[in-house]
Amino acid sequence: MKNLLITGASGLIGRALVKHCVSRYNVTGTYMTRDYKPDAIQLKQLDLSKPDEIESCIDAIQPSVVIHTAGLTDLQYCQGKQKKTEEINYRGTAQLAAFCAQRGIKLVYLSTDMVFDGEKGEYKEDDTAEPKSVYGKSKILAEKAIQEICENYVIARINLIYGHGESKKKTFTDRILIANWSGKPYPVYKGQTRSPISLDVASRAVRELAEGGFKGVFHLGGDEAVDRWDLALKLLTLLKVDHAVIEEAEIPEDYKDIYPVNTSFDTTKVKNELKTEMLSIEEGLKLEYGRYIE
Repeated sequence: MKNLLITGASGLIGRALVKHCVSRYNVTGTYMTRDYKPDAIQLKQLDLSKPDEIESCIDAIQPSVVIHTAGLTDLQYCQGKQKKTEEINYRGTAQLAAFCAQRGIKLVYLSTDMVFDGEKGEYKEDDTAEPKSVYGKSKILAEKAIQEICENYVIARINLIYGHGESKKKTFTDRILIANWSGKPYPVYKGQTRSPISLDVASRAVRELAEGGFKGVFHLGGDEAVDRWDLALKLLTLLKVDHAVIEEAEIPEDYKDIYPVNTSFDTTKVKNELKTEMLSIEEGLKLEYGRYIE
């Protein structure tokens, strides 16, 4: 089997990717702080701010493909840590891209809907990216670096992920269900339209992009656009949980300008080119949480 390197393998989508790739590749994963003990893969600590560590990791593993999921992702945290965010998300990614390009390794980079300003929604892959946040800016800088450096690359922009994850970092929907057990309502921002995608579907689509002869930018999102609040209601209705477990919340004043209103995707390209099906909200929620339905 070929060697596969998954950066950020201890994270939310990293763990899901390990599950879907381990039967097809010799998988090695990396982590920065969230260590875990997988049975089927090797795990290495990697600091993306240290180019020597990145190069040594690649040379030790000699992967045919790198799936790069690692980085800082919390919108509000990144806004207050611009230098660190750029160092990890942008410069670390550019250095990884350079090492991959020099060795003829395919790079699959996981980006985000936050590269758009949210003024129109239904974004296509070739629409102009105008991020509002430090996080979004770091991701688009990384995208541009990859496009300049690499010949063999895929950029997979992933919309809001929902579903049952195994990482310490939880999905939007998992956090709601945890709140149900805690007895404290979970705050949900209204007026945030996304194209939510199942964790399982997103990871299978990324695996397909890594395996096939794909190149360029791809938008991974569900088959329908929905407000975060409505997604939460659909989850609670499906699982017959009291709607009182969520409450409407205001975005903190200091961060109101960095949350795009509508970053929904036009997924025509992936529907035409991938075998992995982009599901409706109902289909995706049943896939992720069907075992809990009475």
